[in-house]
Amino acid sequence: MNRNDYNQLIDQIEPDQGLEERLMNGMKQNGRQTPRRNRMGMAGVSAAVMLGVVLVISLMLNGEDAPVVSNTPVTPGTGENTTPIAKVGHDPVIIPKIELPRESGVKADMIGLVVYQGNIYTQTSTRISPETAKQLRGDKLGRSQSGITEWSSPDDYTELASTIGEMDIYSVKGYDLDFRIMSYVEHDGEIYAELYEHLNGITVTKGEDLIGKLNLRDRMTSVKWQDFDSWNMGENKLHDFSGESEVQAFVEALYEAKPIAADPLFEQGIYETGSGEQKFLYIKLQDGTEVQLRLFRDGEYVRYANAPVFFQLDAEAFTALWERMEE
Repeated sequence: MNRNDYNQLIDQIEPDQGLEERLMNGMKQNGRQTPRRNRMGMAGVSAAVMLGVVLVISLMLNGEDAPVVSNTPVTPGTGENTTPIAKVGHDPVIIPKIELPRESGVKADMIGLVVYQGNIYTQTSTRISPETAKQLRGDKLGRSQSGITEWSSPDDYTELASTIGEMDIYSVKGYDLDFRIMSYVEHDGEIYAELYEHLNGITVTKGEDLIGKLNLRDRMTSVKWQDFDSWNMGENKLHDFSGESEVQAFVEALYEAKPIAADPLFEQGIYETGSGEQKFLYIKLQDGTEVQLRLFRDGEYVRYANAPVFFQLDAEAFTALWERMEE
């Protein structure tokens, strides 16, 4: 299965292209298959994996009807469907909302998914420990329902329908409900929790429009990094990063960074660069969450989670951080 096989998530709607990368980067690096492990930052594994029911919906490409995630100049307009006017400086990247299916028989692949208030929330790369999950657990939103499979009909996509089985779903203290929710279960004294994020149906005009949702600014407590080879082989060899000024400048640059639609970079082979060209940054926040960012030296790009957008940073701020990781 190649990259184009993943251009739609549900029927005729293009998904978050990061779903493809999340699925594929564990199978293909530099033209070979490589075993990968789930790097969720908590003791044990998530309940979804424990129960063996993590399943997401993903479609094969179906003609020319799918909307395209792209860098699109935005002009003023009126009416309900008018795209927001871009902020000064960058052309926006418009990420269309993932719609629910209109027919059954979609092709299935593996990843977690929860439907809440008509939106689709998917697994993310922010880590959360059991202790942190308990502290950040907000209001109970309900209990997820199992049953979304490759043969689900439109009627199956009801409120809190999911691919993760039956779990309690909560808001997350300190984060917008429209952005992040949490699955949480306690079993035999153990806590299993996982974050899900709504990263579609938004217009990104600069890094802050997405990265700002993570609350990085002025809330960082520690930073670690990992090189590509360690990440690719699942070795989890993390290094402490002590360059506070470089990190602060990097985050400020990330908030102002230029958004770049993912599709062209995928086609150019950005994930094929491999060793020496990619690194991973892990930023621990005051609330105990740990944000993972993926860095690409060629182009000074940064990507978060599954969002089909890269952020191109100021070269000076990016290079200063990168070079400290080389020391």
